[in-house]
Amino acid sequence: MLGNAFVFGLVVSTVITIVIYMINKSKNKSEQEQADKLNDMVILFITCFVLIVMTRIFFDSLLPTTMSTSPVVETKGGQCPF
Repeated sequence: MLGNAFVFGLVVSTVITIVIYMINKSKNKSEQEQADKLNDMVILFITCFVLIVMTRIFFDSLLPTTMSTSPVVETKGGQCPF
C-alpha cells in the first residue's frame, strides 16, 4: 500500500495537516479567521502532498530495483520436476 508514491504522499500529508491543525486549534475565532485557517490548511496539504510525491518518485528512481532471480528448472519430456 505504501509502496505507491501517491498513497504514501496522501497518508503522510494528511497526518502532517491534522497535526498542524491540532496545534493551531482555537475555539474563539471569527468566521473570516476560520475560513482563512481552512484555506491555509488546504494549501499546506497540497504543498506537502506535491513535495512528498515528487521526493518519493525521485528517490525511488535513484534506488536500483532488485529483481529476484530464481533458478529456472527446465523439464524434458513433459514430466513434472518433482
